[in-house]
Amino acid sequence: MRRSILTLCLAAAATAATAQNFRVGLKAGPSYTRLRGVDPDQLSSASNAYYLGFHAGVMGEFQVTHKYSIQAELLYSQKGGQNKIAPGYKTIFTYLDLPLLAKARLGETGIFVEAGPQFGYVARARSYANDYSYNVRDTYEKFDVGYVGGLGYQHRTGPLAGFRYNGGLTRLNKPFIHNGRIIASENTWNSAFQLYVGYMIGNRS
Repeated sequence: MRRSILTLCLAAAATAATAQNFRVGLKAGPSYTRLRGVDPDQLSSASNAYYLGFHAGVMGEFQVTHKYSIQAELLYSQKGGQNKIAPGYKTIFTYLDLPLLAKARLGETGIFVEAGPQFGYVARARSYANDYSYNVRDTYEKFDVGYVGGLGYQHRTGPLAGFRYNGGLTRLNKPFIHNGRIIASENTWNSAFQLYVGYMIGNRS
């Protein structure tokens, strides 16, 4: 039974991959991120100064009509922020992000807009104080739910480039317990601007 289900799944994946309305591709680019909600004068943690990281991953696009498509991505993404006053103090997160986007082409120009939800998992989180670093993954929530909006250009033969913003809706900091009482720590959310280039395999109709 399991072998039959696996065979059906592989057949479905192979059919989708060869369909003219489905394409896969790669993308990568820099990320300009910060932690929203942190007091910029605090020296004890990463504040709301921006941090330059990067993101990269795979994507799959299903063309619904000539104008509209659905795109899913799996990205390795660096996020975080650094202290505005003391740049050596920063907190950097490594996320596995899954954006699920609706895309709309603007006429025949190749320009598109995109928007949708994003789901993230924290694979790694470290705080840095000059030459020292600390594993702080257990002090932050493991999952992040957010949103994505962007603008880009995609040639029908495959090359593409774009700009997007993604913001977090989940508070990152876990509350801590003191004398049996739950006390909320500083409230922080992800905020990231991203530039990217990529390539889709196959022509778009």
